Amino acid sequence: MKKLIFVALMACSISVFAQNDGKNGTIYKTHPIIDLAHQVGDLYQKGDADGMAKFYADTCRFFGPGLPDKGITLAEQVAAWKKDFADWDQIKLGIQGYPDGLDYTKEGFVVQIWFAFSGVNKKTQKAAKTNMVLFLSYNKDKKISSSLMYYDPTPLIAAAQ
Repeated sequence: MKKLIFVALMACSISVFAQNDGKNGTIYKTHPIIDLAHQVGDLYQKGDADGMAKFYADTCRFFGPGLPDKGITLAEQVAAWKKDFADWDQIKLGIQGYPDGLDYTKEGFVVQIWFAFSGVNKKTQKAAKTNMVLFLSYNKDKKISSSLMYYDPTPLIAAAQ
């Protein structure tokens, strides 16, 4: 019995010392780069695709539902935004909670934003709303180097039919 207790205590001791107190970055609730992400959202609500494009690196890749695994280019995304503005009216992005700015030690800065998209399809006059999460990775020049968005497109598809 003493051996069992000794082994159990040793196992607990070893696991305590095995824990790594490593830090891989800092999480921000407010940060100048988060402000840049808000500016992009404001421009989207105004229907300004060309203004939005100025916040992205020329080499940025965009990933999300319905996009190829390799993503799409900035030029392709600008065209997609312009199609959004041609097809949808009353576009609103309702921020849910607050964005997180993740300043990774080795990987750079990422902004995570949770929001609700709502709009009215111009053709059908049907309203749509869906929740979205957006991950924007920034390079050293404070330009967005990749954009990854997750959402359920079903409400948008239904409103367009």
